[in-house]
Amino acid sequence: MNISMLGSARSVSSNVNGLAELLRQAVVEVRSGDSGSGTGIIWGGAGLVVTNAHCIRRGTGLRVDADGKWRDARALAYHPHHDLALLAAPSVSGPLLELRDPETLRAGELVFAHGHPLGIRDSLAMGVVHTVTRDRAKSPRWIVADVRLAPGNSGGPLVDAEGRLVGINSMVVNGLGVAVPASLAQQFVEQALSQRAA
Repeated sequence: MNISMLGSARSVSSNVNGLAELLRQAVVEVRSGDSGSGTGIIWGGAGLVVTNAHCIRRGTGLRVDADGKWRDARALAYHPHHDLALLAAPSVSGPLLELRDPETLRAGELVFAHGHPLGIRDSLAMGVVHTVTRDRAKSPRWIVADVRLAPGNSGGPLVDAEGRLVGINSMVVNGLGVAVPASLAQQFVEQALSQRAA
């Protein structure tokens, strides 16, 4: 390996380390009752957490772990069709992840999934975008990526190489990771908060 290649490899490694640290600060572990855990994204900088609806058992106590401290949370809204849930966690804060329009994603683009798979805290997996599926109205429905996900990744962020949020990891289908587009999550949060304010 020549010196320029070594320097380039170190630069990439440094960028990924910075990305991992950003995501560590922007996510929480979510527990619903005594069931297994999932991941949630601190939304809007403070007080709100977005996760998957399938991570939340209705009628059970909710807790989120941010920075090694467990805190009580409560569900504000669900959208089972998009597999999204919005939680209130007033004492939780973290950096605001910039959102990226899923329309700009291209097949083969590098993405990263962050979460707590199989009890492994703050795990980062790298993969590439496979496709963006669409609904009947031609709107983005799912982001499909060749990235390794496992139980505990659900509700965690899928980001691009610049740390912009492109989706919320939801499931594995035929070995590929499937995420809800961040734009749908934003619409869900805005609608939930406007309904509560009405």
